[in-house]
Amino acid sequence: MTSSPESARRLSPFADVALAVTLLVVDAVAAVVALVSGLNAAGYPFFDTGADREAVSVVEPVVYVSVVGALVLASALVSYRGGALVTTCAQTFVGLALVLGAVIGLTAGHGGDGRPPAPSPGYSGPQSQCRSGGDNSECLGS
Repeated sequence: MTSSPESARRLSPFADVALAVTLLVVDAVAAVVALVSGLNAAGYPFFDTGADREAVSVVEPVVYVSVVGALVLASALVSYRGGALVTTCAQTFVGLALVLGAVIGLTAGHGGDGRPPAPSPGYSGPQSQCRSGGDNSECLGS
């Protein structure tokens, strides 16, 4: 029985799944480290209970997590060229989830400066200038 060059390139199914699980754990740790590093770079007050957390920009954490997502997608390409199909699928899914999640997190409900928009003024009732609610002679400007 001869083996083709393509089947010689493929990983065994057990090794492919083991590599996929290992890389998923590495991806999760890298994403958490990137998020915390990005928040730290943005000046997020982790241990100050009285600090204003609304003023912290979300741009730095999004950039850091997006870079990790791009690296995960690059590892998916490497695993594809190595013949690890399960690893390729898992890395592609996680890489896209990181990049798309970061972009959606940046744009969802935030303006250009990374802060939520100011609320619009509400209805404050009729704007009558009448003194006692009587006839037109009691209303200003009539």
